[in-house]
Amino acid sequence: MSAEPASGWATKQELRAFSDAVAPEIVELLDTSGLALPRRVHQYAKTAARSFSFTREVKLSEVVSVVAFLAVYGEHERLFALARTVAHVPHTGNETVYEPARLIVHTGYYFAGQQANDAVTAELAPYRFVPADFWRPPGYLAGEHLRRQFELAPDEAAKYASHPVWYHAGISAGDLPVLASMHVCGGSSTWPLERIDAQVAKTIAAVHAYRGFEPPAGP
Repeated sequence: MSAEPASGWATKQELRAFSDAVAPEIVELLDTSGLALPRRVHQYAKTAARSFSFTREVKLSEVVSVVAFLAVYGEHERLFALARTVAHVPHTGNETVYEPARLIVHTGYYFAGQQANDAVTAELAPYRFVPADFWRPPGYLAGEHLRRQFELAPDEAAKYASHPVWYHAGISAGDLPVLASMHVCGGSSTWPLERIDAQVAKTIAAVHAYRGFEPPAGP
C-alpha cells in the first residue's frame, strides 16, 4: 500500500476507511501487558488504545508518546511493529494529523538503524519523506523542538519544580521522536548525527533516573 496515491492527496473518506480497517491492529499492538514497562507507561498505552482512530491527531500523538517510551525501555520489536503499521496511513494533506504518524515512522527507522535491523529500515525507508519533497526546516534540525527537560538551567528548572515526576519523564522521553526525526533528515551543523546519537543515549538514561521510571526487572 502506498503512503500517498499517485494522483495526489488521499481523501478524508480514504483515511477513514484505512482507520476502520487498521485501527484494530494498533489497539492490539498497544496492549503492553506482556512488556516490561513502568506502570504509568502501561497506562499511557491503554489511554492511547481507547477509541483510537487515525483521523484524530490527539490519538496519534498519544501513540507517539507510547513509542517514545518503548524506545526508552528497549521494546524495539513492538516499536517497529507500530511504525510498520502506521507507515501506511494515507496523507490527506493535513499536516496536523500526519505529523504524529511521521514521527512514529522516523522513530522506528532511527532505532532500527541503531539495532542494525536492515529488514525494518528497508520497509520503512519509502515512508521517511511523505510527501516526496518533505524536509525539516533549519530551525527544527537545529534543535528548536527539543525540550531537554533534564538539562535546564537551574533558574529555568525551578519553574517546573512542583510538577510531578511523570511530567518530567514524559517531556524528556518526548524528545526521542524529535531527535530521531532530526537524524533521519540529516541533522545540522549544531546537531550533527553523532551529537544526536549521544543525546538519545543521555535522554534514555535521564528517563530511567526518574523515580518510578526505572527499568522494570520483568513484565
